[in-house]
Amino acid sequence: MPSKCNNKVDDRDLPERTSCIGDRIKDPLVSLAVTTIGRQAMLNKFWSYEVLQKYFHTKTEPPHVHLFSQPKCQMYVATWYLLYRWLIFVAWISIIICSIFEFGSYEPLFKWQKWSIYLTNWDLLLGVTQAFLGALIVSKRWRQQKDAAFNPYDMKLTMLEKSYWVFYTVTSTLAVGVTITYWTAVYNPKIHHIDPLNILLHICNSILMFLDLSITTGGLDKNGYHYIYKILDWEKPGQTLLICIGGMVFVILMHFVLCLLGNAKDCLYVRITKKLHDIPSTTKIDFTVTKKEAEIV
Repeated sequence: MPSKCNNKVDDRDLPERTSCIGDRIKDPLVSLAVTTIGRQAMLNKFWSYEVLQKYFHTKTEPPHVHLFSQPKCQMYVATWYLLYRWLIFVAWISIIICSIFEFGSYEPLFKWQKWSIYLTNWDLLLGVTQAFLGALIVSKRWRQQKDAAFNPYDMKLTMLEKSYWVFYTVTSTLAVGVTITYWTAVYNPKIHHIDPLNILLHICNSILMFLDLSITTGGLDKNGYHYIYKILDWEKPGQTLLICIGGMVFVILMHFVLCLLGNAKDCLYVRITKKLHDIPSTTKIDFTVTKKEAEIV
């Protein structure tokens, strides 16, 4: 008497289990599908385990900490590089002073209370912060290397380096974004002037970051990769450029959506106000303030 297939198999054997009638396989495609699903489940479990292990695993500090404090062409801090870092800081400070007091503007408005509402000026604050932190790191390294026993590979990643890393990454991206956005979407020759102040705010900010990028040494992320995000790998400039453009388009679309929500809120407020105060629907209610195009963006 032929043996019968035992269908009472533990779920753990699912990838290897085949259903049968009598002694025959019901369908080889079904068997292949069941096996594939089982293997996929095992891969998913393995992937989740690896991710959790990487997430909770305590990592040693990266070996490239010394790169935060030395130029790209040298393994030590020369006097010229120390002066360069502080001159960059002075340059950012000078741009901020010119921005606040509108030095170099053909038609200054002297509305200092409005200074903090512009993205350009936030970029300046981030820029001067990263420049100051960078100067502190280089000054610290310059003093330490005077000791004959100093080994740059023994340096530790402190909060100073971490803060500089964050501010530099944000500023370098924002500076270029401000420059491109201003000259392509904001600049209006009827109200804006290509004066020294405008050039300082919307051109020199990016020049300073590109200058820094060409002189300072690159580094690795906490996992040892030469990029922070895989989709922003500048060794693949075409892909990365598309991602950056897509990001800018996304920001524009989000701003458009927020504007629509703001208009919807105003319309709803007008309707509620008319209903509560029994105002005829033909009456127009103006809740807006007097607007004037800004001279500085």
